[in-house]
Amino acid sequence: MAAACGGNDAPGGNGLVVSPVAPTPSPTAVVTSPSNGTGELHGFAYPIAGACLPKGDQLMPNAPRDYRLGVHEGIDLYEADSCVPITRGTPVLAMKAGRVIRADLAYQDPTPATLAAYLANPQTDEALDAFRGRQVWVDHGGGVVTRYVHLSGIAAGITQGMQVTQGQTIAYVGESGTPESVNQPGNEYHLHFEVRVGDTYLGKGLPIEEVRRLYQALFSP
Repeated sequence: MAAACGGNDAPGGNGLVVSPVAPTPSPTAVVTSPSNGTGELHGFAYPIAGACLPKGDQLMPNAPRDYRLGVHEGIDLYEADSCVPITRGTPVLAMKAGRVIRADLAYQDPTPATLAAYLANPQTDEALDAFRGRQVWVDHGGGVVTRYVHLSGIAAGITQGMQVTQGQTIAYVGESGTPESVNQPGNEYHLHFEVRVGDTYLGKGLPIEEVRRLYQALFSP
C-alpha cells in the first residue's frame, strides 16, 4: 500500500476547480485554539461508513511526504487499514452539517507533463492543490472546514453554496491528483480527508499520541 497524498467517472460526478469562498463563522463548531489546530472538536462522523482511524502512523497527520517535500495534513483511509472495504466509487460522507464552499465539478486529470512540472517544484500552492486532485470542501462554522480529496466523482446535486447534512453522500473515493493516478492508475484508491482549523490543520506539529487523541475526540459524541 502506498501513501501518496498531496479518475473521472465515478457514480454521479465529473468534476473545474471552483475557487473557495471565505468560510462563514457560526456557533455550530467552536474550537479553543483555531490558530494552531489544537482545539478539541467533537461530534463529527467518519467520512466513510464503518471506518476507523488507521493503525499506521504514516497515514496520519504530520507524517512525511517526501515526494512533495512536505508533511501529511490529514488522514488517509485505505481498505487495508481502515476497518471497512474501500475502493473506487465508495461513497464519501459529510462529516458534519455545513455549507459546501468548493466542489470541483469540471476537474481535469493532470497529464504526465503537468505532473512532472509539479513534482519539480512541489511546494507551490498550485502544486499542493493539484496533488489533492478533485475535491469537496465543507465549512462547518467557527473556523472549521473539512476537505475531501482524491475524489473520483462528486455526488449529483453537490454544488458550491449548498447546505449538506451529516452523513450525506457528497462524493466518491478515487485517486485523482496522486502521482500514481498518472503513472500507475488503479493502485491508489483511498480517501484523504483534512480537518482545517483556522489557517492550519488539526494536530499540526503535535506528537502522534496527541494527534490520535484529538481525532478520537473528533469522532466522539
